[in-house]
Amino acid sequence: MQDSNAENKEKRSNKMLRWVEIFAFLILFAAILKVLSFAVDPVRSKQPEVVLPRDKNIIASLIEEPDSMDVLIVGDSEAMVMVSPQILMDEAGISAYNCNQLGQRVADTYFYLQKILEKQHPKVIILETNVITHETSIKTEALMTNSAIMNEVFPILRYHSNWRYLSGLVEPEPYTHYKGYEDILVVDPYSGEDYMFETDERAVINPITIYYLDKVCELCKEKGVPLVFVSSPSPINMDYPRHNALQDYADKQGIDYIDFDLLTEEIGIDWSQDTGDKGDHINSYGGEKTTRYLMNYLKENYDLPDHRED
Repeated sequence: MQDSNAENKEKRSNKMLRWVEIFAFLILFAAILKVLSFAVDPVRSKQPEVVLPRDKNIIASLIEEPDSMDVLIVGDSEAMVMVSPQILMDEAGISAYNCNQLGQRVADTYFYLQKILEKQHPKVIILETNVITHETSIKTEALMTNSAIMNEVFPILRYHSNWRYLSGLVEPEPYTHYKGYEDILVVDPYSGEDYMFETDERAVINPITIYYLDKVCELCKEKGVPLVFVSSPSPINMDYPRHNALQDYADKQGIDYIDFDLLTEEIGIDWSQDTGDKGDHINSYGGEKTTRYLMNYLKENYDLPDHRED
């Protein structure tokens, strides 16, 4: 009997020891990942050119001088072409940064805003809405969100290839985009039908997207920064059910919402000239029109300083 008790006690002890070893290994592994993350951090080294194209605008914005952005534009590639910071500065003295990320999710938006709002205090944030309404399944969104969380906890997972550039083994390509704006001069017309037919139908927004969108709104309120929804003109990505769903959410949160898909005639969008990829994104000719509309909106609704004489 005593031998049996001793044997059971030894088994429990060995089992507990294995769990301690596993826990110690995980702690050590996490510590190594943190150290490596610090070593390849492109923000610390101020080198946006060493990251993948998707992340260049994010990194570049995070190394800008503190309090240098009065207007911050966030979103995916639709945001990239919607607002020209150069036009805003040249014609109104508005300091803006068009910070976008190819294929950005709302979880990415939230994590980015947490970082950028530590050093920037914009007077308004414009969120381009394609990050909210793009078609996705709960499974896909869950996987993408999990990836975004892991990349935030251990940045080495996102920037693991940076060592090639930081070590000098590979010369990075120059990063030339102006404050996140993509100057697309290609013309590839949209020849489809009108796409904004009024209806009472509502698109269903992914619940994971809603969860992080709520967190974005809470963060903006906590920081005292007004949030504005804007939909870039896009026959490929927009329709009236999506508009209705976005308007419902904006109304619920008390957010201004500008949908350029309903303003194409007012601002003069010409789909034979103002898109570079058959209606997926506007090009620079369309971007000039959306930028000037937003410029007037910002001047009328926000007390923004004129930096042209700075």
